[in-house]
Parts: sequence; C-alpha cells; structure tokens
Amino acid sequence: MSRTYRAVLAGLTGIGAGRPRESSGSSVYRPMPGSHAGAYHAHPQTDLVAVCDLRQEALDGFLSDWGDVWPEVRAYTDFAEMIAREEADLVSIATSDHAHADLCVQAAEAGARAILCEKPIATTLADADRMIAACEARDVPLSVEHTRRWDPRHLAARRILRSGDLGPVRTISAELFSRRAMLFRNGTHLIDLIPFFAGKDVQWLVADLEDGFDDYTEYSGDGGRDPDLEPCVSAYLRCADDVRVFVNIYKAEFPGSQVTITCEKGRIEVSDRGGRVIRGGSHFDWTDSEIQVGSFLYERQLAAVHELIEKIENPEIELVSSGREARKTLEIILAMLASHTSGNRRVDLPLAS
Repeated sequence: MSRTYRAVLAGLTGIGAGRPRESSGSSVYRPMPGSHAGAYHAHPQTDLVAVCDLRQEALDGFLSDWGDVWPEVRAYTDFAEMIAREEADLVSIATSDHAHADLCVQAAEAGARAILCEKPIATTLADADRMIAACEARDVPLSVEHTRRWDPRHLAARRILRSGDLGPVRTISAELFSRRAMLFRNGTHLIDLIPFFAGKDVQWLVADLEDGFDDYTEYSGDGGRDPDLEPCVSAYLRCADDVRVFVNIYKAEFPGSQVTITCEKGRIEVSDRGGRVIRGGSHFDWTDSEIQVGSFLYERQLAAVHELIEKIENPEIELVSSGREARKTLEIILAMLASHTSGNRRVDLPLAS
C-alpha cells in the first residue's frame, strides 16, 4: 500500500489555491493542475489537511472553492500555529516573495519532511542561504517552483543538449515579452532556464533595466499585482566555457517567451508552444524537426509534488529544482540590479551574500 502524505499550504493566491475547470462528467479527461492545491488534489498520495493565509477572505474563498474535495480542511491565519498542530509531511509556501524565508525555516525546524516553495526562492541571498541551511541541516528536501523544469518540452530540449548530439552550447538567447514582463515575477522563470540549459555557472554580466528604475537596488514590488512597480531588463551574461547569453525581458502587448540555444552543430528553439531542432548544411539550407515529447503522468506543480515524495522515499535522487539551483537564479537577478545601478558596469559572480 502506498503511503498518504499530509500536506499543508500557506498562501491562497491563484498559484497557491486556484482550482482548474474540470471537464464535465469525466473522471479521466482532466487538465494538468496549475496550482499547489490542484497538485495535491490530483496526486493519489497526498491529503491537504490545512491551509493558511493572513486574509480571512482568502480562507473563505478556499473553503468555498475546495470544500467538496476537502470538507474537513482546517484554516489558519497563523502559520506557526498550523505547523505546530498539523504534523505535516509536505509544506507548500505560496506567499509573497519576501515571506518565503521565515516560513521555510519554521517549517524545516518544526519537522516538515519536504518543502515546495514558490519562485523566486527569496528576495535576498541572505534569506535564500537561511532557507537552504535550515533544510540541509535537517535533511529536508527543498524544491522551488520554477515550473518549466518539470515541463516535457523543456526537459526534452535539455536531454538533447546533454546528449552532445548538437555539440557544445555556444550562445543562448532568452526572451520574455508581455505587459507583465517583470524581472522578479515572470522573469524569474526565464532567467532560471539559463543555468538549466547552459549547465554552466554565470561568471559575469552587464544589465540595463527599464527606464525610470535608476535606483531600483532591491525588490520593492507588490507580488506582481502592479507591473509598473517592477522593471523589465536586457542583459548580457558570460558563463563558464565561453557560453554567451543574451536576455531580453520587456513589456509589450504581444505575449510570449522563447529560448534559443545555438550549439556547434545546430540549434534548439523551445517555448511553452513547443520545441524544434534546427540543423544547417549551409547559410541557405536549414532543416528543422519538432521535438517529440511523449505523454507524462506528472507535469509542472504536480510533478514537483511527486518528485518530493520520491525524494522522501528515495533520498539518493536529485531534485530538478533544488534550493541551491534556485539560489543561482536569484543571484543572477540581483547581479542585474547591481550592474544597472552602477552605471551598467560588469558585475562578477558569485556575489557576496
């Protein structure tokens, strides 16, 4: 018999508590969940026993939306009280970014067996380090929800790169464009794909923020509600082994994102819309083929939950989006801020924490 794991959730925004629209009359054709609560509902080994939010209206909304699934779920406004009472195996943190660190440390110290935290891991390296240290000291797996690390298209693209079939990576071009193209919020996902695909650490970068953010030295947004409070960015990054990366995150009506990885023998283009491999015999003769992706039982948030259960039961496996991996992404973002505020100068990594 498979064990059932007790889960708790802090933060009842859409990414934390959104419920997908299910196909009428069918128990088979269901959309892949897009929230932490949706993932716990879909996974056969989890039971969400409690939720927490500072806002009573958010708690009331959760009970209304999910009451038929979890009629006995307990609601808290105090995270420490919830953690002390519920003896949770799995803890999801989907609160405002600046609150991640304290809640993660509390959960690890209270005996959580695994933690799933929303991205970015934190807003300062000191906070990220506190989270990682608290979890590692107690052998608590910490996974950060950089969604595309569990997406079949992006995983297939990385497998091709790692196979060596296209030769070494030479350049990466990463673009994100929408009205909500913000550095910390949506941009975190794009920037996280740089170490994911490059497989190399960033050594230095230069960056230029959106006009009007000359003094934007640290995160001061409102959790992504108002895109005017957080800048977009353009940057050039140099990774180990001369891998060169170009990043453009900019605000526009046209929505979307794409990463292009050019290698010695070809290139990969991948996005939420799909992926393709391009090879060229000459400047005038290119061929391309779609990246073939099979059916996955678990994707995105659901895959993150399943991976943590696998990690609990088999500690030898490696998390695809560990706390240490997520720290790399945060460090790149903070280096971009430092470059901009110093007059677009080169900033060397690693940064001092």
